[in-house]
Amino acid sequence: MKPTPSLVILPLVLGIGVGFVIGKQRGGASDEDAGSTERTPRESGAGRANVRNDPFGGPAFSLSSMEDVRGLFKKQSHSVAAARLTLGANSLSAAEIPALMEMIRQDALSNPADEDVRLALMNSLFERWAAVDPGAAVGYVRSCKETSLQLTLASRCFNALAQVDPARALVEVADLPKGDMRSFASNEILLVLAGRDPEAACDLLDRESINTFTGSFGPNEVFMKWASMDPVAAAARLATMSRDKIDSTCTNAVARVWASKDPDAALKWAKSLRNGENSGAAIQIYRVYARQDPEAAWERLKSEPGYLRGKLIGGVIQTVADEDPRKAVALLNGLESKSQKRIAANQLLEQFKMTETRLAFEIAAGLGDPAIRKEQLGDQMFYAAWNDPDLFKEQVAKLSEREKIDTGGSVVMGLISSDPAAAEKYFLGLPETQRNGATLERMMRHYYYHDAGKALAFAVSLANPQEQTTALTGLFNTWSQNDPEAAAVGWKRLPEGQGRLETLDGIANSWAEADPISAKAWADGLSGIERTRALAAVLPTLARDNPAAAGRQLSGLIASPPDGMEKNLAASAGRLAGQWADDNPTAASNWAAALPDGQSRDEGLKAVSQSWSQYDAVATAQWLGTLEAGNSRDAAIQPLVNQVRNTDPDTAFSWAASISDDNQRLNELRQTLKSWRGSDLHAARAAFDAAELSAKERESLAKELE
Repeated sequence: MKPTPSLVILPLVLGIGVGFVIGKQRGGASDEDAGSTERTPRESGAGRANVRNDPFGGPAFSLSSMEDVRGLFKKQSHSVAAARLTLGANSLSAAEIPALMEMIRQDALSNPADEDVRLALMNSLFERWAAVDPGAAVGYVRSCKETSLQLTLASRCFNALAQVDPARALVEVADLPKGDMRSFASNEILLVLAGRDPEAACDLLDRESINTFTGSFGPNEVFMKWASMDPVAAAARLATMSRDKIDSTCTNAVARVWASKDPDAALKWAKSLRNGENSGAAIQIYRVYARQDPEAAWERLKSEPGYLRGKLIGGVIQTVADEDPRKAVALLNGLESKSQKRIAANQLLEQFKMTETRLAFEIAAGLGDPAIRKEQLGDQMFYAAWNDPDLFKEQVAKLSEREKIDTGGSVVMGLISSDPAAAEKYFLGLPETQRNGATLERMMRHYYYHDAGKALAFAVSLANPQEQTTALTGLFNTWSQNDPEAAAVGWKRLPEGQGRLETLDGIANSWAEADPISAKAWADGLSGIERTRALAAVLPTLARDNPAAAGRQLSGLIASPPDGMEKNLAASAGRLAGQWADDNPTAASNWAAALPDGQSRDEGLKAVSQSWSQYDAVATAQWLGTLEAGNSRDAAIQPLVNQVRNTDPDTAFSWAASISDDNQRLNELRQTLKSWRGSDLHAARAAFDAAELSAKERESLAKELE
């Protein structure tokens, strides 16, 4: 929340000197008696001021009591309470303010819900601090050790400092280290400068990397304010700004404000723009024309070039439709170009389909164009299903069987949030061969948020095994990400089959990411193939903290795998080895090499090579030289070849030639020659000629060097 600038000068306007009644009075004491009332220790010190009449009325309060400050906002309007805080803070010395800031910090820990009250008090304190000791105020911000609090302090401090002394604020922000704090502070200075000195605001934009998402103010508002004072000057400066500092919203802001004063001059400027900015600006100007005189605007745009006219029509139609949708439809139906009519109609229907869905259906019907109806029908049915049951029933009755199928996914997604039972019924009412798996999965993701238990019951009830698996995947993907422990309880209700096993994988992976220790305890409690499958998913994540222990348990599973688990265990070995190799490639390579021959050993060694070769290809090559020939060595060679192919093709070619598998060797040699011939064809041919290749390989690879 940004402070109201007028509050800073309010004491002067009211003719009130500094020093204000902020000491807390006893109940029922008159203003005259308040000065002699004995105060408690809490109410003395920081926040106590001379006795004055309160022009706003209301209870007296102490700035050194958050309880008093909260009470002030409960009993008076926010603007009045904030003004009283500002007046009260005007009596403070610079030395008193840090203690009050610490009070705010401590209150945030115990009362996180009162953010608005704390920000109002913080604003008032920084307004005073910036006036009496700006260096101390900035120093306090810089010394804060809590990152999130520091960003808030920076915003409030530099907003206040820019109000009092913009030049000092610019000097101080330039001295801050680059990063979020500086960006937050710059954004607040930008807010103040925009209305006072837009030229200086643009200079700040040019110098600083301002993340406008950090505040509620952006470059477009600088140019909007500037254009309201001098659109010609704003447009001239806009042309000099780097496009990584501004975007089309700035151009559109100038166009919109300029058009309200002189649309013809604004349009002439807009047409002079390049890089696609001309159409966006022209749309803003034609919206002004359309509000002033719709028919004249419509006739005028007919004289515009075709590429520009097509973009302008939609803006004019939308503006006209704000006041008279039927007139907009009449204008659309008068267009001779089908493409322009379609584009403008889609833009118009986008305007109404969510908030005025019935009107959107009426507009589409009034256009009488089947192509437009087809393009928009899915979205319109979605919104009807979502928020207007009566309209939905009316429109379903009008759908052809083909349209029911085409819009089925949209309808189901609209119903799932408002009436899940109706969504179930509608989905099952579609022809089974036309039911879309992607729609079902998305439906179940949304169903979880409505009622996970009912969603599970529906998924299990599906008779088609493929649909059941799809539904369970959608449901448990969302459920396990939000609450894996509850998802594991729900999983126990699933029938035996592939769907149960695939769902298990998702739960194990999500739970391991959030809490690997608990996930492992759960997996260990399972039995048979389900235990192995869950551990295969959990152990690689657990290896981030204890790779040796995780590796030992995974090795035991690989040594005697249940039927059908070879692929899962191999994938697990690859994940664990690759992760381990990021920190300790030697230990990871020793672990992978000790695995029994098979898919898991292949994947483990391949993952080690993949990780190791990215930062030390020489050491990786030396290690590969210690491996015996065979599938595992071939699998490990491939990542090294891919890694060095573009930087050291000679080495890549030599290692590719050492692969024992004929097909894999030929493929890696071919890919290396393809890459090499582009950078050094002579060297590639020399390596090819010197290589020990079979006649078949030489014939096949020679084509790559032609």
